[in-house]
Amino acid sequence: MALTSVLVLGPTGGFGQFLVPELIRRKASFKRIGAFVDVTRPQDDKKIKALQDYAENGVEIVKASPGDSEPFRGENQPALIDTAISAGVKHWYPSEFGADLTVGDNWNERYYRDKVVTRKYLQQKAAEDPDFGFTYFLNGRFMEWAPSPHFGIDLKAHTARFVGTPDMEQSMLATNDAAKFLVCTLLDPPTTQERTYRFLGGNYSWTTIFSTLEKIQGVKWTISQKSVEQARENQRKAIETGNVDAELAASHQVIQGTGRTLLPGPYDNERFPEVEPQGLEETWTAMLENTEKFAILGVKH
Repeated sequence: MALTSVLVLGPTGGFGQFLVPELIRRKASFKRIGAFVDVTRPQDDKKIKALQDYAENGVEIVKASPGDSEPFRGENQPALIDTAISAGVKHWYPSEFGADLTVGDNWNERYYRDKVVTRKYLQQKAAEDPDFGFTYFLNGRFMEWAPSPHFGIDLKAHTARFVGTPDMEQSMLATNDAAKFLVCTLLDPPTTQERTYRFLGGNYSWTTIFSTLEKIQGVKWTISQKSVEQARENQRKAIETGNVDAELAASHQVIQGTGRTLLPGPYDNERFPEVEPQGLEETWTAMLENTEKFAILGVKH
């Protein structure tokens, strides 16, 4: 059976703000669409307006005020999984949406630690309950999130200091296209407890990335590189000072700098021909015209 009763956690977040509108666009194919809101978290006017729009389009807004907010933190997915199972949920999409954890040494990288924990927990729960299943959704990287300070890129100053080599490629998929593909997978009935989808928008080198940005912005960029060893040293210093964000960023830069965000095939794009992924220039032109949707870029109007 297709997965036609869906509850989205983080419905106004980085990916949720694209996923829920796509579910609404195809709501005729679904029985119920819900959006989970933790009311203990602050909601700005933009998010409040988005939730109002969702409700007006038939989305059920599920509000909760957990006494202990820790299980509802995004990185603590096992606790969320337990809560969902106790409520009768039979299928889970973990917050992967990225590279393949089984490529190279990704499984042991700090950046993916919580995702590895989640994978192991899902497998445990599936072993305990033959009616419970899960889906891994792999897309390399969201295309709009690639040119961010997280990777040493400053869209306002037109400067970059990245890890790796100019010809190092990374797999990307536009966020809106990822939402479209994900909805397609929901309507594709699971035949096994565990399944994996791989979707690709394109593989792009740093050379292509910066030439595309220069073309769109009409400005020459100042670009430099740092070694994988330098990034690893930054990670070590972040661990010593207890700076978790810096530790994660450095770990992610090492992954990028060693080519481990390149998503291996085969890909599932052809299974859903109704989705035609956008290219880099088209996606980033739209992104730079509406950066408020991408807080990760560090750019404000």
